[in-house]
Amino acid sequence: MLALALALAPHASAQTKAEREKPAEKQAEEQHEAGDSAIERRANAEKSVVVSLCVASGDVVVRGSDRTEVLARATDAGSLRLVTPNVQPAPRVEVLVSEHRGEELESGDCGTVGTLELTLPRGASVDVQTRDGHVEVEDIADVHVRALSGDVEVRHASKAVEVSCLSGDVSLSDSSGPARISTVSGNVEARNVRAAAAGDGFEAKSTSGDVSLEGITHTQVRGAAVSGSIAYAGTLARGGDYDFRTISGDVTLELPANSSFSLHAKVVLSGDIVTDFPVKVSSGSAASPPGMPPNPPVGPSGMPPPPPDWKKPGKNKPPKGPPGARLDGTVGTGDAVVNLSSFSGSLYLRKQ
Repeated sequence: MLALALALAPHASAQTKAEREKPAEKQAEEQHEAGDSAIERRANAEKSVVVSLCVASGDVVVRGSDRTEVLARATDAGSLRLVTPNVQPAPRVEVLVSEHRGEELESGDCGTVGTLELTLPRGASVDVQTRDGHVEVEDIADVHVRALSGDVEVRHASKAVEVSCLSGDVSLSDSSGPARISTVSGNVEARNVRAAAAGDGFEAKSTSGDVSLEGITHTQVRGAAVSGSIAYAGTLARGGDYDFRTISGDVTLELPANSSFSLHAKVVLSGDIVTDFPVKVSSGSAASPPGMPPNPPVGPSGMPPPPPDWKKPGKNKPPKGPPGARLDGTVGTGDAVVNLSSFSGSLYLRKQ
């Protein structure tokens, strides 16, 4: 019995050594076969590594860390691959995933996964494409997301953010740098977003949904909606240019009482212009003074409406004044420029 044990010992030691020397991908496949539904891959990477991925179906979670590596973890997936150039540490990494085990993954493939989690260096740039699934990115310098269906949430981006979504809500918070956010069907919300350099711009758009902005410190801010309202709360930067436009919906600005700006506000068809601020009005403008109900709209020239139509004897048509309203003027010394427009909706300037 002792002789048998001694004979088997070298064989067992060789098995253990062989197990340790197995490639990471092979070990992951065997773990998957044994019932572990998660696959992991690692790659040494530069601090400013550029990471790209495409997911046909599944959620994507990306987080930054102090480590100089790319760590990918996929649940409910069959294959996971990190494609890097023959340079260490890698300047760029492409993440490929598939629901099928052992599938040969090619660059540009979009696979299916339950959840794909990525941990990247904080200075990294990430480019995410998804067709069906939510995307969450946190503590990454440069963020680019293109999503067909699913919500997108970005937090603590430090360099730049660009998000486009077909169907889903988009949220951006506690970030810095230029930002461009758009969704076709969904709401846009941005809070505490700062400019990282002079000339950084901020733009938020929704075709069918509301746009809500708070604490945006950029000097160029754009907000637009087709069917939805726009709300902005915060200060106006000296020399700043602010433009908020909607087709069907209200525009509401909540500003500090000591704000100073030049105002150009226009309602095209129906709606009122209501302001809490004392506006030094240019000729041809009409708006409601603080604490008073909205004034009836007047024509662009400030002239009274034309006389009744007497073309048909015996029938008096009521006077038909021009629709909408317009207000051009200055609050304080006009340190910023504010443009507000709505085709059908009211414009509000409120004191915080």
